[in-house]
Amino acid sequence: MTKRLSLFAVFLLSSSIALAQTDAPPAIPPAEPTPAAKLFEPKFGVVFNLQNIFQNPGLLSGFRGGLGAQFALNPQMALRLGISLNHTSNPAVVTETVTVVNDVTTTTRTMSRPSPTSTFGVTLGGDLLQKLTDGVLAPYVGGGLWVSLETEATKVRDDVSVMDAVTSIDNSTVGFGLGGRGVLGVGWRLHPHFLIFAEYALNLTIVDHASTSNKQEVTITGNPPASTRSTRATTRVFDFSTALSQGAALGLVAFF
Repeated sequence: MTKRLSLFAVFLLSSSIALAQTDAPPAIPPAEPTPAAKLFEPKFGVVFNLQNIFQNPGLLSGFRGGLGAQFALNPQMALRLGISLNHTSNPAVVTETVTVVNDVTTTTRTMSRPSPTSTFGVTLGGDLLQKLTDGVLAPYVGGGLWVSLETEATKVRDDVSVMDAVTSIDNSTVGFGLGGRGVLGVGWRLHPHFLIFAEYALNLTIVDHASTSNKQEVTITGNPPASTRSTRATTRVFDFSTALSQGAALGLVAFF
């Protein structure tokens, strides 16, 4: 009898343990820590510099933008190589004014002489960027070198400002620059494959060379043309009166 009671007790205990294990909620595995956002990864990205309307509001008369590539050296550091282009056009404009006094109509024409009438520039540069914090929105700093070629021209033919006279102006300047810069920016990783950035750069020009040619010719009816010409070349090295410049930029990086 005692043996039967012992077996019955063991049976009840086993059943209770099995029932408790069946009713118990499944164990929840511990949550894995969320990995820090990798601002500079995947390793390769295409960089699009967008036109900054706050610095160049003339969307119809000019363009300022660029294209580049970004390579992640590690999750915290990246190398960015790029080319920037800018172009503006500001041609001379003739304004005609008509006045009527005592049934007499008078037409007056005037011409604006903008200087320069057109510009073009190309800049090649490379920057090393270092992320400061982890997160979807992260600031970064960097520095690099740049080389640029700039041209500007003033070409005007004015036959309205002075009666019976034509003034032709043909001025041009070609400049070459080499320097370095420091960068402070912030990147927003809005998608695993897209990053929007805004940055501010302080540029230091190391070498600045410019070659200028000016020509003006005035032709008065009945007289031979009278012209003047002049050329000048200047080279500055670490001229701090003109070496420092600054600017802001907006851009998009598409990662692959």
